[in-house]
Amino acid sequence: MTIQEAKEKLTDWANAQIGTREGSGNYNRYAAIAESMRMYGWNVQNQPWCDVFVDAGFVECFGLESAAKLTYQPLGGFSAACRYSAQFYKNAGAWTQSPEAGDQIFLYIDGGINHTGIVTAVTNGCVYTVEGNSGDMVARRVYALHSPNIAGYGRPNWAAVASAPAGTSAERRYAGYEYSVKIPLLRSGNSGPAVFNLQTLLSAHGFDCGSADGVFGPKTRAALTAFQRKAGLDADGEFGGQSFSALWDHG
Repeated sequence: MTIQEAKEKLTDWANAQIGTREGSGNYNRYAAIAESMRMYGWNVQNQPWCDVFVDAGFVECFGLESAAKLTYQPLGGFSAACRYSAQFYKNAGAWTQSPEAGDQIFLYIDGGINHTGIVTAVTNGCVYTVEGNSGDMVARRVYALHSPNIAGYGRPNWAAVASAPAGTSAERRYAGYEYSVKIPLLRSGNSGPAVFNLQTLLSAHGFDCGSADGVFGPKTRAALTAFQRKAGLDADGEFGGQSFSALWDHG
């Protein structure tokens, strides 16, 4: 698969979703996909689902492992919050103000980055998108290229699927198979995207780390040890395989 073919696959998928409506209480099929594959580590059904829609598109088109690489998110720790998803791109140096088809658009709503979608075309000074949870449905939208409502764009890591073989992890997962996840051991003093991902996961489960700044400081250690105690683990303040598995399974 070439990069252009990958972009077209995603935008074709997005266009095919237009008109899909949510059920009662924000129920939607994209969150059902996420839940079946445990993408987030917590329940995203019956919640606002614009970011879930985008993630589901990457998963349905390319499989779970490739979707994580494309959007710079950790397996089992995808973010359903737009501002955190935007931060993954920023941390990876994949944030841009010059859109292309296949990019993930991020939009300002209520003073923050609180809405997102998939760019399907850029032409005649306009950006065309497909967005989930847009008027309770999947809808096509258009913005002026320099609209102040646009925060920026995440550029997917297309190289992750440029020569991906047939048979993705998503298909293997649907067939009932598991996969292994390698994670770094994190402790006080560490910094970087892996720490940011840990902080967003802990915060999503109600364990306050303060701001998600990618620095493993005292607040992050306190939040982690609180989680470890609740999960029945050795509260050593270090994030390794057992803590990851418990956090992934945590409801």
